[in-house]
Amino acid sequence: MQCIEQDSLNRRRSVYSLSSVLPISENCFIDTVESCVLHCPTPFNVQSARVTILFDKKHRLLWDTLWSKLKGLVSGQQAASVHQKIEAFKRANGTILFFEDKKALSSLKKKFPLYAKNMRIWTQQANGILQYMIWQTLAENEVGASLQHYNELLEDEIYSLFDLPKNWELVAQMPFGAIESEPAEKTFLPVEERLKILR
Repeated sequence: MQCIEQDSLNRRRSVYSLSSVLPISENCFIDTVESCVLHCPTPFNVQSARVTILFDKKHRLLWDTLWSKLKGLVSGQQAASVHQKIEAFKRANGTILFFEDKKALSSLKKKFPLYAKNMRIWTQQANGILQYMIWQTLAENEVGASLQHYNELLEDEIYSLFDLPKNWELVAQMPFGAIESEPAEKTFLPVEERLKILR
């Protein structure tokens, strides 16, 4: 049997140079995310991941809010560099916010107390799978994205800004848009150091 080349895996990269244009329709984009949310595997079928897609004003509001927090924490050349990075995210088409529903996790722990201490680990892993599913599927549709983690700086304001339940714990942010320039060539550690084959 012939081995299938995994070209689509190589297409998924952290893309920071994004434009406000989408290479697919907005409806197609939403359908893609919705399909990933529906079909992502989760421990005990808990389905605790929550996703919000920000477009237009809401998307820009997110990054303006983040910069308003960051500019008091950085100065000089660092401030200029950080501001440039935040503005690049803001120029993208939109942002996907990833959350974990704390109520769903609490219910799961009560239902399966034997495994309670590992539940948060497992649901976080499932959220990571969802992030990858969405990222991979977007890459196959020529939509660029990167994964960001400004959780602590955003979590105080994000619920009131976007009218979201406070039991949704912020996990990650994914700005997305058309790819304006390809990322630099990726370097890899020798795979032999990372993979063992035992027989």
